Amino acid sequence: MDKDKNVIYVGDPMCSWCYGFANTIRGLRDLFGARVRFRLVMGGLRPDGTHIADDQYTGFLRGHWAEVGQRTGQPFRFDILKRTGWVYDTEKACRAVVAMRRIDPQAEWDYFAAAQKGFYHDNHDPNDPRSYARLAHALGVSESDFLAAYQGEDAIGETQQDFAWARQIGVSSFPTVVLQDAKGLRALTVGYRPLEILQPLMAQWLDG
Repeated sequence: MDKDKNVIYVGDPMCSWCYGFANTIRGLRDLFGARVRFRLVMGGLRPDGTHIADDQYTGFLRGHWAEVGQRTGQPFRFDILKRTGWVYDTEKACRAVVAMRRIDPQAEWDYFAAAQKGFYHDNHDPNDPRSYARLAHALGVSESDFLAAYQGEDAIGETQQDFAWARQIGVSSFPTVVLQDAKGLRALTVGYRPLEILQPLMAQWLDG
């Protein structure tokens, strides 16, 4: 493994294009994970808790999700969009991933994918900590241990650190994949791109 290089994926579990990107990033990790370290950073798409799901907003989401599903092949369910009044706050989902990172770093990527599927396919309540705890339980972490980490100041602070790092390097669109080497940082992609486009670019960077 090249210890002088890192691949940094900046995403958000409640970002629909990140959900569409799930097979691409999985493919890159499968192809190149033995050669370079992949890191996951939470970007914070809507972390302020001000987006209330009213009729207008759910209508926007429905059209947006349908477009992502059509372009990427990812399966979406729309039942959650039949309800209004819930808060589209992605800090909670991001913090859940960070909590899992703190408990079991080896499970962080699997948990990120599970949180995406949990929201977009299974339509779990994104504001209910127990929904995130159930995902953790499926990966071998007790719900009580997960909730303790999720509600703790360390996970809250580390989530904010992820957001701040993403802003510091100028990332405001998700998904973004950043390549880090001795020359600094460069973007492999800003936004969704399929695996067949990114695979040769990644190989060229690693071989170059």
